Amino acid sequence: MANPYQTLYFSALGASPVTIGLLVGFGTGITIIATLVGGYLADALGRKIVVIIFSWLSVLSAFVYFLINSTALIILPLTLASVAALYTPAFNSIMMDSINPQDRIRGFSVFNAINTFPSIFAPTFGGILMNYLGVLHGIKFAYLGSALFGVLAVSIRTRLLQETYIVKKDTSATRRSVWFHIKSSFVSGVASIRGSTPIVKKLLVYVTLAGIGTGLTSPYISLYVIDQLKISPIDYSLVVDLAGISTVVLLLIVVFLIQRLGAKKSTLLASVAAPVSNVMFAQAKTMDELLEWGVTGAVATAIQTPSLATMQADAIPIEVRGKILAMFSIFPMIVSLPSQLIAGYLYGNVSPVSPFLISLLPFGAAALILSSA
Repeated sequence: MANPYQTLYFSALGASPVTIGLLVGFGTGITIIATLVGGYLADALGRKIVVIIFSWLSVLSAFVYFLINSTALIILPLTLASVAALYTPAFNSIMMDSINPQDRIRGFSVFNAINTFPSIFAPTFGGILMNYLGVLHGIKFAYLGSALFGVLAVSIRTRLLQETYIVKKDTSATRRSVWFHIKSSFVSGVASIRGSTPIVKKLLVYVTLAGIGTGLTSPYISLYVIDQLKISPIDYSLVVDLAGISTVVLLLIVVFLIQRLGAKKSTLLASVAAPVSNVMFAQAKTMDELLEWGVTGAVATAIQTPSLATMQADAIPIEVRGKILAMFSIFPMIVSLPSQLIAGYLYGNVSPVSPFLISLLPFGAAALILSSA
């Protein structure tokens, strides 16, 4: 209900495009550190405890978003939400631990279809709230709805989630500082990457380059659509809904395509669709053109999500899965951090469409790297 409109909410609270870039960049920086530690803890403590604790922190951040009323306070829920990303490597590890290798393409496709299903209708509630209450109060109550549903979801997760990786206890371990664990997490993660296969390294370069393109574009999509194209919030929510419907349907259909092409060729196909989608967005002027962009992006997402996850799961050993998956999250975020700051400057001082055009370069380079994997 609220996530597609986050930067629009920042703007409604009084943040300028440059300030939005700084805020998003700050959140990315905290997320990098949290994910780094999360990868270490997923392998050192086990998956379940990390997922449960920081899932509740994510819910708390949504409540705080609902309560704030000024630009200066955005940093509070933004920090909580960013720290909550600590559970991401553990959660992804549970997924890869739990699905049999021969079932990974189908398993990841079905999981992501179910996970994407709320995006068929949830953004519409956010759009309706903005339409009747205004952008500020509409998104504020969308965050409240997200928080309430989050309480229900994480309660179920807390009760039913099972551990998938039993850690051998080291009785000789000594108590260390937080900084030691951060440094050790990064060092051990990089060491794991160095010792990995060439395909893992090329996949890491691919997601890193794609992270630059994502950093240039994702923070400003909703702002551009509503402020520059003058599309109403309710109409934009319909675009997000259609993209959600397309993604869910395609995730259930493309299983057969991915199994036929293989995970690598399918990921390459999706990587080509990403820059095409950005071209369509940059030239969009009408609602119909935005709908075409939404569907194209859905195709890329539906093909790439299970394909990339399958390639990662096949290539990464279980005992270092948390650390290496953390690197797959951290490297794109590291490069997206300056990208988000640059995008804020470009959007506010050069041209609102310029970040979307410049993003074609890193997306195109990512596709070339993947083609050689």
